[in-house]
Amino acid sequence: MGKWSNIFWNQEKTYMQLASNNRKSIEEYNQKMILILTLMGGLLMLLPLLAVLFSNTNKNVVPAYLLAFVIYFAVFFLFKLPVMKKYTICALYICFSIFFLLAIFLSVIHSPNMRATILLGVFCIMPLGFIDRPVRMNLFVTFWFAVHTILAFYLKPQYVLDDTINCLCFAIWGCFFGNMMIRVRLESYEADRLLIIEKETDVLTGLYNRRKLFETLAALETTDAEKPSGILILDIDQFKDFNDNYGHTAGDRCLNRLGETLTKFTQGFRLHFYRYGGEEFVALAYGYSEKEIFFVSESLRIAVQSTDMDGRCITVSIGATYCGGEQALNYEKVIVRADEAVYAAKRAGRNKVCMEKNAM
Repeated sequence: MGKWSNIFWNQEKTYMQLASNNRKSIEEYNQKMILILTLMGGLLMLLPLLAVLFSNTNKNVVPAYLLAFVIYFAVFFLFKLPVMKKYTICALYICFSIFFLLAIFLSVIHSPNMRATILLGVFCIMPLGFIDRPVRMNLFVTFWFAVHTILAFYLKPQYVLDDTINCLCFAIWGCFFGNMMIRVRLESYEADRLLIIEKETDVLTGLYNRRKLFETLAALETTDAEKPSGILILDIDQFKDFNDNYGHTAGDRCLNRLGETLTKFTQGFRLHFYRYGGEEFVALAYGYSEKEIFFVSESLRIAVQSTDMDGRCITVSIGATYCGGEQALNYEKVIVRADEAVYAAKRAGRNKVCMEKNAM
């Protein structure tokens, strides 16, 4: 018993870790699935409703199919609203609950003299239908299996054994492959996430790399994304001398430590940092006025100067450009202006902030 509990516990821990890393991908997948499932569910309900025209046996189940049809399409249109996206998981469980209720109704009330058929398909489809914690999905299937078994025991005793065995087999099959598919999807999302990190991240500092910077700048010029109000360029003062005096290994540790300092700085300020070159870094600042850009830059200069670099310290010269009021969207030109401000800071004696005046 302990061995099986450890297996389930390890699977749950693995799911929680992968799900935490890929929450956005899971949400997008589930949001897509709720629209697909409700649209297909609503359309499929039309088939038995149309069959009533040619068969008298289905007339007494028209209200059930009609109710399911209305609910599925109501949910479909409701979840096209952005405000409803945060309730996607609840909606998925509700939709499958309706599906289970309809299948159980057909099995034990409408056709008590026949073995369950549609219900078997629900037990297979539901665990494959979306991504959630495997334990919760398995308990959901177990609940509906118990509900049908109890009702079948009282309302169709002649087929209760057949239905119980069939439903159990299909429920186990569905949960097993459903859990496997969830794991496969999450591992695929994780592989994509790590590939993106490798593609966009500078290994030494942990910051975004130059490639990511220019992708971001290109996106800013062509989309309605929030535009930065300022651009900062940091240049480590006399970094060549640091490497010559202490060695390149110490230089690499210095860059790594600086990356940690800049990452920590973003917790209190709306800045996105990118490694621009060997000892140059670019920061995109969001939501600041021209005066605030200067004070943020000065705070950043002090934070770097206060960082312990294995018993040593380094300083940076910062060139800052305010571009919040500009209509021109060529941010590469703004970077050039900030770079010129860096050289002005170095000429002024290094370890300083130079604010490039707004060209407008």
